[in-house]
Amino acid sequence: MQAYLPIDRPRSFFTCASGGLGHSLPAAVGVALAEGTRRRVIGLFGDGSSMYSIQALWSAADLRLPMTIVIVNNAGYAALNEFSSHFQISTLVGTELPGIDFAGLARSLGCSGERIERPADLAPALRAALESPGPALLDVHVA
Repeated sequence: MQAYLPIDRPRSFFTCASGGLGHSLPAAVGVALAEGTRRRVIGLFGDGSSMYSIQALWSAADLRLPMTIVIVNNAGYAALNEFSSHFQISTLVGTELPGIDFAGLARSLGCSGERIERPADLAPALRAALESPGPALLDVHVA
């Protein structure tokens, strides 16, 4: 991520210290609201985290915020799966998220949305999303 989205100036990267599932998408909407039209906000989220607060897309669309939202879709709550060994849980229930159409969800909430399944399609889709006047979501499948 840092090779393509370098953190090269103050106030150019926002995150929380720990336990961010569900925090990042609405937080990015808040940053975009605070920034106004000064600069476009780019949000990079996992599919599991996004499911905690997908309704934030409605606010982004309603306010016509200049945002590019990239959801890295591996069809599951990977962070929760990583916790399983820490808590000595061998089988987690409800951590797989197959078949969610984040591009369709984005469109239903008023954002543009595109599903990316092939690596070659990512660069042109990302360019278009970065040039969009309002919020644009890319559902990037990695699994």
